[in-house]
Amino acid sequence: MKTVILAIVVLLVVSQAEALTCWCGGSRKCLGRTEVCTGSNNVCATMNNFHGCYTESSCRSLDRPGVASSKFCKTDLCQ
Repeated sequence: MKTVILAIVVLLVVSQAEALTCWCGGSRKCLGRTEVCTGSNNVCATMNNFHGCYTESSCRSLDRPGVASSKFCKTDLCQ
């Protein structure tokens, strides 16, 4: 039982250590200047007046030349 609990704790620590951190701002409201991405939000995105965590597929679909511009990256504070 102790082994199972230890494995779960290690898994949680490792998964938190690998979370992506993005700058947050523009029309996106956050508690601070950065946010930690969770769930399916797997990229840092910059779109018009938005900076923060977003899904890669949504970011790609919103990049429409002449209409809207979106950029994304996958390393901490990259945008």
